[in-house]
Amino acid sequence: MTLPLDPSVSAAVLNAVAAYAQALDAGRTDDLAALFTPDGVAEIVGSSAFTGRDAIREGYAAFAPSAPQLHLVANTVVTPASEDEVTAVSDLAFLHRGKSGWRVQLTGRYDDTLRRTYEGWRFTRRVLTLSP
Repeated sequence: MTLPLDPSVSAAVLNAVAAYAQALDAGRTDDLAALFTPDGVAEIVGSSAFTGRDAIREGYAAFAPSAPQLHLVANTVVTPASEDEVTAVSDLAFLHRGKSGWRVQLTGRYDDTLRRTYEGWRFTRRVLTLSP
């Protein structure tokens, strides 16, 4: 049985997805870590995984941008798992601005699980799989 998706839940989840990309591109690791539950997991398949807000904050500090960058996230599909949990799948195109202008550096897919908390919708798990 498929649960109905409340439009306000969809909007909140899309906001979390966008806030993650904005924080990552600006190097705001405190804001990025706050988008996860205290025991949340951020994983880049085949590269690294960080569990908990402190580890996420420290791990993503290594990815702080040294030049303008954009994580363009699109085609997000939100699916309710329960009243307080959803999954979301999104496509990613990562652009980096170098001396010759903007270039797509990589593409991939985010597979997310988010939970409703007193802070709002937060990632419990965010997994990035890069395209070959």
